[in-house]
Amino acid sequence: MTMAPEPFGITTSNPSRGVFAETGSVPVPPRSSVQAPSISAVLNTLNEERNIANAIKSVRSWVTEVIVMDMHSDDQTAEIARSLGAKVFSYPRVINFDAARVAAVELASSDWILLLDADEVIPFELSRQLLRLAGERNADAYMIPRLNHFLGTPLLHGGAGPEQDRQLRFYRKGSVSLSDILHSHIQAKPGTRVANTTYRPDACIVHFCYKDASLFISKLNKYTSLTAFQRKESRRARDKSLVLMPLMDFLNRYVRKAAVFDGWKGFYYAFMMAVYRMTQNVKIREMQACDGAIDPYQRIAEEVVSRYEA
Repeated sequence: MTMAPEPFGITTSNPSRGVFAETGSVPVPPRSSVQAPSISAVLNTLNEERNIANAIKSVRSWVTEVIVMDMHSDDQTAEIARSLGAKVFSYPRVINFDAARVAAVELASSDWILLLDADEVIPFELSRQLLRLAGERNADAYMIPRLNHFLGTPLLHGGAGPEQDRQLRFYRKGSVSLSDILHSHIQAKPGTRVANTTYRPDACIVHFCYKDASLFISKLNKYTSLTAFQRKESRRARDKSLVLMPLMDFLNRYVRKAAVFDGWKGFYYAFMMAVYRMTQNVKIREMQACDGAIDPYQRIAEEVVSRYEA
C-alpha cells in the first residue's frame, strides 16, 4: 500500500435546469477498514474528446463517482466518458455553460465535491492530499493552486502562476454557493472554514489552458462574446476605456506580476490577455450601440437594392 505523504501546510480562514439522461457508473475503489470520505468528481463538457479521458483517469481510482454533464457534444466526449465508467448526463447547450456545472453538482451524492475542467488533471500526490484533508475535517473548503500550461510551458508569473491562480475546487457539499454566471467565483457560505493548500509541483491542479495560438484565439472569441453579452447593461462597461484598460492590464501582468520572467511566452500571454480585455470592451460597446436597432448593413443593402426596384 502506498504511504500517504507527510502533511502539506495549510492556512485556514473563516469568511463570512435541463433534462438529464443518466448512463454508466463508476467503480468504487477499495476502501480500508476505516471508512474513507466519499468524493464526487464533477465535470461539465462540450466537445472535449481530446481531453476528457485524461481528466477522468486522473480521478476515477480514488473518488466515489465521476459525474459528467455533457452539453450535447458533437464529438465522442460522452462515449469516451461513459467507457471510462463516468455517470454521463445531458444538459441543453446554453450560452452560459457554467449552468451545466451547477446542475451537475446537484446530482452529486458524495460528502465532498471536486470540481474539475476537462482540460485539467489531478496529480497523484494531490489526490493523496485531498483524501487526507477530507478525512481530517479541519476545513470545509480548500483553495488549490493551479499550474497553467501555455504553449507547452507552465506559467509561473503574470497572474497565471500557481500561487496567483488558486481555485476553490474541493469542498464539503453544501458549504459553498455556485453561480450560473460565466467564470464567476465560487463563494463560501457564511461560517464555512476555508483553507489554502501549499503549492508543490506535484500537488496542484494541472491545467492545459492554451495548447496553441489557434486555441487561444478561438477561446478568446468565444469567451469575450459571452462576457460581453452578460455585461452589456453594466454602467461600468460603458465607462471603460478601449485602450487604457487593456494597456494597464498588460503592464500589470508583465511588470507587476512578473510575466517578464516567463520569457517570450510570458510577454505573449500578457499581450493576448490585454487583447482579450480590448476585444471584450469593443463587443460590449458594439452591443450597446446596436441593441434593438436595425442591422445597419441590412439597411444599407436595402437602400442599394431599392434603386433597382425604382
